[in-house]
Amino acid sequence: MLRSYLTAVRELPSPPRLFLIFTAVNVFSWQCIAGPALVLFARALNMPPAWVGLLLSFLPISMLLVVFTVPLVEWLGPRKLLLWTWLARNVLSLSVFLIPLAVSRWGEGGGWQVLLFATLAFSLIRAVGVGAWYPWLHEIVPRPLLGSYFSIEAAMSQVIIIVLALAMALVLGLDQGLSRFFFIYAAGIGAGFWSVQLIGKIPGGASSVTAEVGVSARRPALREALADREYRRFFVLAMLGIGSVMWLNAASVMYLRDMLFYSETRIMLLLAAGGIGVACTVHFWGRAADRFGSVPAMIQLLAAHALLAFCWWGLLPGGRLTGLLAVPVIVFTTIFNGAFTMVSASGMLCRVRDEGRVAYTSLWILGVSTANGLPPILAGLLIDYWGMAGFRLCFLIAGCAGLAAAGLMFALSPEEGKPPLHELHHLIRPSQPLRSLARVFWITLGFGEKK
Repeated sequence: MLRSYLTAVRELPSPPRLFLIFTAVNVFSWQCIAGPALVLFARALNMPPAWVGLLLSFLPISMLLVVFTVPLVEWLGPRKLLLWTWLARNVLSLSVFLIPLAVSRWGEGGGWQVLLFATLAFSLIRAVGVGAWYPWLHEIVPRPLLGSYFSIEAAMSQVIIIVLALAMALVLGLDQGLSRFFFIYAAGIGAGFWSVQLIGKIPGGASSVTAEVGVSARRPALREALADREYRRFFVLAMLGIGSVMWLNAASVMYLRDMLFYSETRIMLLLAAGGIGVACTVHFWGRAADRFGSVPAMIQLLAAHALLAFCWWGLLPGGRLTGLLAVPVIVFTTIFNGAFTMVSASGMLCRVRDEGRVAYTSLWILGVSTANGLPPILAGLLIDYWGMAGFRLCFLIAGCAGLAAAGLMFALSPEEGKPPLHELHHLIRPSQPLRSLARVFWITLGFGEKK
C-alpha cells in the first residue's frame, strides 16, 4: 500500500506535490483549532449542546461568503488572497487565550462567548480566502490525475489526523483543566503561521483578470455555472449526500461523550482508529473513481453510510455489546465519510469547465458550506430538547437522507470516458442490496480491481 502511494506521488508534477505539503501543515492546524477537540473544549467549558451546534456551524456557514469573493480570487489571484487571509485568521485566533480572563470576570458564559468569537473570526476570515483553493488546484493538477491527487491528499491527511488524535489523547489525559486545550490550540496556531510561509513557494496562483473585469463578470459567471444542467444535478445530489454525512458527524462525538460517557482520551483513540482505516483504504476508492467514475463510488459509499447511521441506534448506554460494536461502527463511519468527501470533490472538478473554474468551484464551496452548516445547528437543538431521542432522530435523518441521495444519483450521467451505470451491474445491484453492500466492503479492503 505504501509503495502504491509513493508511486502515485512520484507521478504528480512538482506544483501539486508542493501543494500537498501546504495541505499537510494546514490539516495539522485545522485539527488543532477546529477539529473534534473543539467539541470537547466547548463541553469542558460546560457549553450547552445547542451552543455547541452553533459553534460547529460557524465554519461551514461562514463559507457562504465565498459567493462574494469570486472577484477577489480573480483580481488578487489565489496565492495573494490565501496569503493574507491565512495570516489574518491565525492572528484573530489568538483571542482564544482570553478565555480564563473572561471566565474570571463574567463566569462560564464569558468563556463561551470568547470561544464563539475566536471560532467565528477564524471562520469568517478563512471563508474569504478559501475560494482560492480549488481554482489553484484546478490550475496545477492535471485532470487525469485528479482522482489520484485527492486519494493521496486524503490518505496523507488521515495519517496526520491519526498521529494528532493519538497525541491529543495523551495530552487530554494528563489532567482535567483547560490548559490541555490551550496547548493544542497553540500548536494549531503555530502550524497556521508555518502554512502562510509555504504558500509563497507554490507555483501559479497569479491574478487572471483586472479588478473591473472581475467585478463585472462575477454574477454572470455564477449564473452560468448554476445553469449548467449536468453540473447542477450533480451538485444538488452531492450536497444532499454531504448533508447526510454531516448529520451523523454533528451528533456522534457528543453522543460518545454525553450518552456513552466515553472519556476524551477514549474518543480520540477511536477517531484515530477510524483515521487509520481511512488512510489504509481511501486509495482504493480513488482508483475505483478513476476507473469507473465518481457516481458509482458515491452511490455505494452513501448506501454504506446510511446503514452505519442506523447502526448507531444499537450503541446503547450500558449495553453489553456496545463497547465491541462501537469500534467497527466508528471506524467504518469514518472510512465511508472520508472516502465520500474525496470522491465527490474529485467528481466535481471533473465537471468544471476551464473558462469558469472560479465560479464553478465557488458554487461548490457555497453548497458544501450550507450542507455542512445547517445540520449542526438543527442537531444541537434536537439534542438539547429531546436528549437521547434527539440523538436517535439525528441518526435516522442521516440514514434516510443518505439513502435518498444514493437512489437519486442513478439518474446522473457519468464523467467523460467513464461507463454508464447500467454497464456496471457487477458493482451496483439495487435489487440485491446485501450483495451491493458486500461489494462496498470488498472495494474498501482493496479487492475492487480483481474483476
